[in-house]
Amino acid sequence: MNIERQETGNLTATLNVTLSPADYNPGVEKALKEQRKNAVLPGFRPGQVPMSLIKKRVGRAVLVNEVERLIDANLREYLQTNAIRVLGQPLPKVESGNANNWDEPGDLSFAYELGLAPTIEFDLNEKLGVTYPVVDVNAELVEREVSDMRRRFGSVEDTEVSGDKDMLLGDMIELNADGSIKEGGIMNRTSMSLEYIDDEASKNALTGKKVGDEVVLDAHKVSRDHDDLARMLGVDHDRVHHLEGNFLFRIAEIKRMVPVELGQELYDRVYGKDAVTDEAGFRAKVQEGLENMFRRDSDRIFKRQVMKKLMENTSFELPDSFLKRWIRETSENPATPEQIEESYADYASGLKRQLLEERVIEKYGLEAKGEEMDAFAKRYMADQFAQYGMPAPEGEQLQQMVARMLGDREQIGRIRNTIVEQKLNTHFKALLSPKEEKVSFDAFVTLARTA
Repeated sequence: MNIERQETGNLTATLNVTLSPADYNPGVEKALKEQRKNAVLPGFRPGQVPMSLIKKRVGRAVLVNEVERLIDANLREYLQTNAIRVLGQPLPKVESGNANNWDEPGDLSFAYELGLAPTIEFDLNEKLGVTYPVVDVNAELVEREVSDMRRRFGSVEDTEVSGDKDMLLGDMIELNADGSIKEGGIMNRTSMSLEYIDDEASKNALTGKKVGDEVVLDAHKVSRDHDDLARMLGVDHDRVHHLEGNFLFRIAEIKRMVPVELGQELYDRVYGKDAVTDEAGFRAKVQEGLENMFRRDSDRIFKRQVMKKLMENTSFELPDSFLKRWIRETSENPATPEQIEESYADYASGLKRQLLEERVIEKYGLEAKGEEMDAFAKRYMADQFAQYGMPAPEGEQLQQMVARMLGDREQIGRIRNTIVEQKLNTHFKALLSPKEEKVSFDAFVTLARTA
């Protein structure tokens, strides 16, 4: 097989592929013999069908399959051997394949278009001017967390009249358009927490009620989404898509979370026996926990801000025409040229961010190594057992569990991404020496959404 590269543009090229009979005949003959072994035709014993009939029936299909297999394997080897980084995948030029005579094959010629990854150069230093955001964990935030802990470790009690944070248990009963109970309609015992109902009118209608009271509701307005609504009504997800009309909610129980008192009982339940012995120490622990929690978020935001700033300061092109064709020809759902044009800018922006990050990882050698992934998986296993108060397995048993974990492609991807993320953050901090910038909690949330 002969492969020749032809430059066709700044970031495009064509690979001209030629196969001779010596390339494909051995594979074709072997496949035809296998076909003959298993062929069953009237008038012939199994395995005794003449080869001429086998070739007539499946010869062309076998030839096409073998040629496609050879081209795929050799193109991948050619790209790897010559360190050619492509975007998308090689696209066949249809006209080149149509010129071949498949009935009397000799030399077969094909052409494949390539979109090439750009060369990316960038400067990563303190001049980038990115600060490290830190949440100002003030007394208000600490008090909010303390209140949440008191409720989380509190007790549930029955109450007579519903408040806007209570949980109601009752029956959801489907109604007709005239307000009467629908015969054969949905009826299901469910619960709903008023605290998490976004629709104010529905929340107000359910507040101040007693056991036995009935409230007419739009079920869509007291659920988060279709999955939540299906669980609330005890029906399949598909059924709620076309659900119309109101429901009668008949209250059976009213439950209220009573916060635990601020004292030693709470301190011990949160941090362990006698780890904290007074309110000042408890609030200091809460503050420390919040700062550590936000620090992990700060790392993620800082990394995204560095990449965003780096993206603004780094200019490189993409093989746009090729990529638009590649999207059109490989998309699961057919797309018009107009649709591709409309969405291409967002696609190109995301691809540029990905290519730039890959270049940073490559330039500074930040890729996850096999031994690092193995060590990460072992720590993860140990943490999982520790959560349940169990000792982690050791030796061969642990290695077998790690091997199963690393045999899952999705798990490998998550582990790799976590390790690389940590390396990027460490490298960025060391190289940029960022100044810490204290921001309010609300400003920090905004940064997390927009960075």
